[in-house]
Amino acid sequence: MKLKTYDLFPAFFSFIIDNKFRSLIENMERNVEIMGVKSGMKVLEAGCGSGFVTSSLSKAVGKEGFVISVDIQKKMIEKAKRKRGYLQNVDFRASSISDLSSIEDGRIDLAFLYYSFHEIGKKEEAVAELRRVLKQGGILSIKEPRFEVFGKDRESYKKFITAQGFEYAESPRNCDLLGCYLKFVKR
Repeated sequence: MKLKTYDLFPAFFSFIIDNKFRSLIENMERNVEIMGVKSGMKVLEAGCGSGFVTSSLSKAVGKEGFVISVDIQKKMIEKAKRKRGYLQNVDFRASSISDLSSIEDGRIDLAFLYYSFHEIGKKEEAVAELRRVLKQGGILSIKEPRFEVFGKDRESYKKFITAQGFEYAESPRNCDLLGCYLKFVKR
């Protein structure tokens, strides 16, 4: 199945998606809760960009949990480290989601893709890697931009991901003002 891929959001423009105004219209603590993040979890933030969501993830998993935040763009990781390098339970890594070889099999409770799945070029390899690093029963949680990734694309994502060994799970919320949620469980 051929899925549409969008261009990577340029690191140069990260201020557009990582700013105080966006924080006012998008409640990240609530988004993290809807996506299934809980205290003590081991979370993979795949496509972290400059770390807009990272602080909320760090807070949600608490001292007993940890977050591995990866992005394919080294400049995004550099920005994330500069802005959020103080977070003690977060490890930032420049890495493709299609090659998560630095993460052991079955190590992750929840893989979190926030406005990033549509940008992945090698979706089949990426989903295989996400499945590999997730524990049995682990959650793959995706939020995509509502006005860029449309309903037919999200339906294609559902079919594609369930064909890769995941079961679709209802999210507490389908869409909000800016995005729509997709949630899967590793079979």
